[in-house]
Amino acid sequence: MKSKAVSVIIFITLILFGACVSVVPKSTHVEPTNYLLTPVDSNLSTSDSDFLNGTSFYVRQVELASYLEASGLVSRSESNKVVFSNLHRWGEPLDEGIARVVAKNLSIVLGTLNYSAYPHRQKPQCDLDIGLHVERFEQVSGAKVTLVGTWQLFHDNQQVYAEALAEKIEFPSSAADSDKTSQVTALSHTLRKVSERIAAGMVRRLETE
Repeated sequence: MKSKAVSVIIFITLILFGACVSVVPKSTHVEPTNYLLTPVDSNLSTSDSDFLNGTSFYVRQVELASYLEASGLVSRSESNKVVFSNLHRWGEPLDEGIARVVAKNLSIVLGTLNYSAYPHRQKPQCDLDIGLHVERFEQVSGAKVTLVGTWQLFHDNQQVYAEALAEKIEFPSSAADSDKTSQVTALSHTLRKVSERIAAGMVRRLETE
């Protein structure tokens, strides 16, 4: 009799366990999409002319406003309100991505392969350093992106030039909410514009020496 009661208890337990398992909801987890900044017109030749006449340069670690150090892409709907995306993230630390792309853009614009960028070491006998401080790098209202900050030029580890940066680019509004590819492409274009300004400043400085 006792064994029969035990069997009934086990049977009921199995039924209840099966019922519990059957009501477990399916996972709603969505894998985030990771993005990389890219140089613009990276297929251009860098061997036609060297506007730095053999001078090498190094792009230092980019100084980011602290809120930009998070991995999620940032959107700003108001001056004091930002949103960090959990589903759209940078595929590398943002300071490294900006340094990499600016260095490559400068290489293309200036026609030189004699450069290096953070996190890599400087090449031997590096003459010029470029510093970047980025205060804003994000989507803003109206399907636009903006970059705000400053850049500095160093010669023999002494600052010789500094300039403010402010770029804003519009991207296709149809992609503003769901797919961030257009947004990231527009951010890459802001870095291209910044690189062109930096290149012009570097050449002017060398011409005065």
